[in-house]
Amino acid sequence: MRHPTRLVAMLAATLATAALTSVPPAGALSATAAAPKAATQKQVVQLGDSYSAGNGTGAYEERSCYRSPRNYGSQVAASIGASYVDRACSGGVVADILQPRDLGDAFTKSATYSIDPVAHPDQQSEWMRRAQTERLCGVPAQPDFSYRYTFVTGAGVGSLYTGTVSCQLVVRPQIDAVTPATDLVFLTIGGNDLGFSTIVTNCLVLRDPSSCRSTLESARAKAPTMMERAKDALRAVEARSGGHAEIYLLSYPYLVNSESYSIPEAAPTYDAGAALNELQRYGDEVQARGMAELNAEPGADRYHFVDTVKQEWAGHLHGLDPHVVADNSKAWLVPVGTPGRDVAEFVHPIQPGWDATAGALRAAVAG
Repeated sequence: MRHPTRLVAMLAATLATAALTSVPPAGALSATAAAPKAATQKQVVQLGDSYSAGNGTGAYEERSCYRSPRNYGSQVAASIGASYVDRACSGGVVADILQPRDLGDAFTKSATYSIDPVAHPDQQSEWMRRAQTERLCGVPAQPDFSYRYTFVTGAGVGSLYTGTVSCQLVVRPQIDAVTPATDLVFLTIGGNDLGFSTIVTNCLVLRDPSSCRSTLESARAKAPTMMERAKDALRAVEARSGGHAEIYLLSYPYLVNSESYSIPEAAPTYDAGAALNELQRYGDEVQARGMAELNAEPGADRYHFVDTVKQEWAGHLHGLDPHVVADNSKAWLVPVGTPGRDVAEFVHPIQPGWDATAGALRAAVAG
């Protein structure tokens, strides 16, 4: 090598320059290390029946499922800054979590389209295609709603074809809203499987002791089977979330404001109040036991039963007065027959009741 001293000097300078450019400015490394990661917004999905959808709030997105922005799930999701999808539906039963459901009664629509029989020898099929394309049955009010079109009758005169279709509103399975990104699932379920509306009719409206007794006894007998179906549905929900979601099943509030009331009032023969309260407590026991059984299964620990709803409602205090001449001044449920209210709102929470249920769930989620 002709100039070893010069080469050594050049190599030293190159290494020094590389070292300077590779070292971050003072404080830069610690600032980078200390920078917090962006918080990921939690995702909440609401499933279940009318006691989750929003019946009774008076503010609804539509009146098929009675979904309300004021229900307990929406409140809790907002309080934790989570995104929120509501798939609960008035009248919901356990099966609706996994299966589609028809909403209301079908109706018919008719239309006449110009359909060239030469270009479309099957005028009926082309008529049906156009009816669906033009949404003859209407535009569904919710993203999980759709219309099932069933051709009823049709006739063509030349290029004019007149047809009639039956339109049935359908809601998709509630579980379809659950994804691996779902963090929290809230729901109430089971009341309609046990005959909620029949209980209200026989025990609070007609007040017939025989029919009330048989209805309550039938509901009690159905409870264990209902919970087994609910467990299957909740396992499917957890699986759909990839084992990620925390699932919160809430209890129902007491329906009446006393431990005892006998019917008929003129000549009492049956303590409907005591029997109804006992059924509600038994329902809580069945659901609590079912959730515990789910948590006992291998790898399962994400099931929660929120049994403090009755407590947040101050026990019986805010239930309905079951007497014929009633004082519902403290009730947090819509009394049967309230003017200006839909039948689907009767015996469902007014806003203070929804707020109290949100409080019970909020504490459970935080705990």
